[in-house]
Amino acid sequence: MGAKKKTEIICRCNNVSRQTIEDAIRDGAKTLNDIFDTTSAGVGPCGGSCRRKIGPFLEYYLKNGSFPEKITEDLTGKNPKKDS
Repeated sequence: MGAKKKTEIICRCNNVSRQTIEDAIRDGAKTLNDIFDTTSAGVGPCGGSCRRKIGPFLEYYLKNGSFPEKITEDLTGKNPKKDS
């Protein structure tokens, strides 16, 4: 510990940091829409690609009461080889 954490940007379109998202969740954001409305993360011109990170991040916090050390991206539904 002791070393300063590097600012991790979660939403590149709107330049929203991990810290901003953590603060929103601590301040009462309990759904993805709450986070989107509070921080503008997930509503950028890319169509919200960072939502795949924010969703699992929020779920982890709601389940454990703490934030994960590493943000894991939810890649379900992103398999280009999947046949319909």
